[in-house]
Amino acid sequence: MNRLKTTELNTMNAFTILHNMLRAVTPNSIHKARFNTLVAAVKSLLHCQQCTLTSIGRNLNSKTTEKHDIKRIDRLLSNHELLRESTTVYVHLSRFVVTEKHPVILVDWSHADTQTKYCILRASIVSEGRSLTLYQESAFSFQYHCPKVQKRFLKMLKLILPSDCRPVIVTDAGFKVPWLKAVRNNGWHYISRVRGTAHLKTQGSDEFVPCQSLFKSNQRKSQYLGATELTKSAQYHTHAVLVGKGHKLLKRDKKRGYKEPWLLVSSLPKRHHFLEKVLKLYG
Repeated sequence: MNRLKTTELNTMNAFTILHNMLRAVTPNSIHKARFNTLVAAVKSLLHCQQCTLTSIGRNLNSKTTEKHDIKRIDRLLSNHELLRESTTVYVHLSRFVVTEKHPVILVDWSHADTQTKYCILRASIVSEGRSLTLYQESAFSFQYHCPKVQKRFLKMLKLILPSDCRPVIVTDAGFKVPWLKAVRNNGWHYISRVRGTAHLKTQGSDEFVPCQSLFKSNQRKSQYLGATELTKSAQYHTHAVLVGKGHKLLKRDKKRGYKEPWLLVSSLPKRHHFLEKVLKLYG
């Protein structure tokens, strides 16, 4: 009984904090009925812990029928005005979350549903050992890693972040040279992983070699490969780091991608302890 009361009290406290936060970040022009439904949806999420339209609707604290509640949430999620106002919400939220001039921002793609019909492109900021979502967009599965979608995403992210913010964008494999160029065009830096059939020409080498050949020659020792040209077609100038098989994620993931060494590229200035800095920010 005491545990139940404690849980209810914690939920109430969390709801109070979230309600005040919503008041602070939503535009003053938001319709009162739309805001009330948004608050009700947040309260429902705290209760059911399931982020689906049906679950949120079923757990609304209202005196109407379940069917009406589900329809109410459906109207909220498809409301074009709320979608337009969400940009303002993201901007205000970033003022609370982004407290450094050079934050580390993780950008990644993920599936949005079990049928893999949709996917999500998300930017998260690293804070006290956890990641907090700064901005995200949904897309169809055929748009997965689409350069146009990613370019538009970066444009929105720049709009949302404080004007003096110069982040380091960290991405896993799959983000190609056009993405790296777009990041640099914003005046930002990147750290990205390279895999697959990509070819590169390292410092002191006369020809492009597949990244897989570097993996075969590396065991556990990490090394800075120097100034590097990435891909035969783009010949994009960057810096490369090869991380041995002993990296810490090997213990947490049995997938092939984590069994092989990491090949990381970065635009960060080449300074003392460059290798250690790249490894720390990526890992």
